[in-house]
Amino acid sequence: KGKPYLDGYRALFISSSSAQVAAIRGERAHIQFRGFSPAERDTLKTALGDKITVQESPWDCILLVAMNHEKKPFDDKRVRRALTLALDRYEGSKALSKIAIVKEVAGVQVPGTPYATPPDELAKLAGYGRDINASRAEARRLLKEAGAEGLSFTFKNRGIPMPYEPVAVWLIDQWRQVGLNVKQEVVEAAAYYTPLKKGDFEVAMDFQCGYIVEPDLDLYKFTSRSRNPSNYGFYDDKVLDDLYQKQSRAQDLEERKKFVRDFEKRLLDEEAHYIMTLQWHRIIPHSSKVHGWQITPSHYLNNMLDTVWLAQ
Repeated sequence: KGKPYLDGYRALFISSSSAQVAAIRGERAHIQFRGFSPAERDTLKTALGDKITVQESPWDCILLVAMNHEKKPFDDKRVRRALTLALDRYEGSKALSKIAIVKEVAGVQVPGTPYATPPDELAKLAGYGRDINASRAEARRLLKEAGAEGLSFTFKNRGIPMPYEPVAVWLIDQWRQVGLNVKQEVVEAAAYYTPLKKGDFEVAMDFQCGYIVEPDLDLYKFTSRSRNPSNYGFYDDKVLDDLYQKQSRAQDLEERKKFVRDFEKRLLDEEAHYIMTLQWHRIIPHSSKVHGWQITPSHYLNNMLDTVWLAQ
């Protein structure tokens, strides 16, 4: 009652992104709910003009680099720290945001949300400094100190083109800047979690997506492996576990922020357990005939279609 009438819809399952774009462009489909790349958005807008409406939002998803603490030399935090120091996230954001569904430089919370670390504070963490030459010099020093100069390793990646492929190419290029020799191994998406769960890797692409931007949901992944099987760093860290509980139970906003920041600093800087890449950015170009659908920071939400209708 009181809503437009929708008598049904038809779902098309199309794995190829170019075929998805073609379906929207040819008006065989009205909308795709995950997200398109900036280039795909621009192609559709150029081709269809006012027939296309574009909605964009920060996306509660991020690609992570899992470093297996049970494999040498990644049990050495100097090596892990060097891997994050090698990354020029700010230049990476400028380049990758033009071709991939990633954009903002991120810590453990979606940038711009209540518990996110302000950019000036984030820049104090390893790998987030504005002076990339100084960061890479420190990375080389740490690798030499750890006896890992010229280290070679295999980086396992998930076989999903966007954004896994461009982000992996960027990571490998960045690591080469500090003398690392990295070979990529792409594993078909359905089979990807088998080696991850078994720890059959040295360094691998991992990801975290949420349905609400909330520290309890976004941080649990990084607690100790003994209590959390989705921790693919294979480490135990009781300090992180304690900080997780403290932030979860804090009733004062500022107190909770402090615990989230302490958690972030230990995870990404002091121990360099995991590496954050860039926050995903959601882009939904859809037919202008579609009404009643509002983008959210998660592709898990707002797919009921109970408020959606077509103006035609």
